[in-house]
Amino acid sequence: MAKPTPEQLVKINQLARVPLTEDEAYVFPAKLVGDQIIPRRFYRLTPNFLRKMAVQAREGVSLLLDHSWANMGVMTIPLGRTFDSRLQMDGDELALYADHYMKVGQEVGDIKIDQIAEGIDAGTIFDTSIGFTVTSQTCSICGQEYFGGNCPHIRGREYDSKLCTVDINDGDLMENSLVFDGAYPGAGVVGMSNTSDLQSAIKCEALSEDAKSLPSGGRVFYSFSGKSGLDGFVLQQDKNNEAETQAKGDDTVTDEQKAALAAAQTQATALAAANSVLGQIRATLSVDNDSDILSKLTSLSAQAADGATYKVKITEQACGAGVRALGEAFNVEAMKTALSHLPVSEIEKIGATYEAQAQAALGGGGRHTQGDDVNLPEGALNGTSPTNSQNDGGEKTPEQLKALAREEARAALKNTGRGNLLKEDK
Repeated sequence: MAKPTPEQLVKINQLARVPLTEDEAYVFPAKLVGDQIIPRRFYRLTPNFLRKMAVQAREGVSLLLDHSWANMGVMTIPLGRTFDSRLQMDGDELALYADHYMKVGQEVGDIKIDQIAEGIDAGTIFDTSIGFTVTSQTCSICGQEYFGGNCPHIRGREYDSKLCTVDINDGDLMENSLVFDGAYPGAGVVGMSNTSDLQSAIKCEALSEDAKSLPSGGRVFYSFSGKSGLDGFVLQQDKNNEAETQAKGDDTVTDEQKAALAAAQTQATALAAANSVLGQIRATLSVDNDSDILSKLTSLSAQAADGATYKVKITEQACGAGVRALGEAFNVEAMKTALSHLPVSEIEKIGATYEAQAQAALGGGGRHTQGDDVNLPEGALNGTSPTNSQNDGGEKTPEQLKALAREEARAALKNTGRGNLLKEDK
């Protein structure tokens, strides 16, 4: 059984909750799909959608048997998962490949993973088919939405010698299934010997907004998101080849011109990277234009300053209430440190709790006798300590109430795990 390389194992264990060893993971590469027309169905996945699928396959999608999720009543538990992907040119076709892994020795229902792996190695399990959702599919003739729109064309028919297909522009990759006969030509498990060839994958980089030219026959991929807007990408190998050709030049190009071309290429790359960062900043701040970034940051800074001031205020109030409730036993500095790591809402709750305890400890005034008999207590006229003959032992003096509330506050503080905020009695 094919074992993962050290680099592959690192990527696998980024997805596995319990790290796997090289003896526990079985890996195999497979071609998922490409941008050619699917025979008899006349669908075509656009390069932009393939690029999005490549990202999702790298993040990990399920490996199933025969699209079991689509069959009612059939148990759907993944046998494995994708962990890496790459786009490469197969002649005129832009193809998406992905690496999969399964855990050796595992059983899913009555299916033994080792038997599936042996079938893949033997070549008896070889075809694959992807499962995906679609959010945009347009007519290749008129460009309108093919379903539910005003498109008058029928896929599979020719109009002015041009074949009508349904171009799938966007959606999500859900899974890849091992099947007996896949729909897309060439999709399936590929030989392990091809793994090194797949490593020479196509890499993309952001298209500079001020780019005015592309390599001859160069491709541009566009991705649209509600957060980042429309982003363009070019094939890195094509752009590098162009830069290399420009830098080398021919006999008619001077060294100064070559240096200028190389510097322009460096500046274009830096600008593309900066534009990419700006796009991420716009998405994070929820603004549409670069000009709005500064004003949004200024507004957020003002709000942050107000929030910090308010947090200091309620922290001081909470500590003041704690001192009134617990007296010298309350460790103010330790409490300030603890509260600094809490959100404002939690500090307000703690402050309110200490304030209630402080009110009980300090007393709220009022009468401390029982009943309606206002006669002087026995001993009041002969200089002895006064007592209340009606006191049955349940009434407490203000000093006793304060001591009792303090002990209750101490106990509550310890029960909440904040006993370290109490100073030791001396």
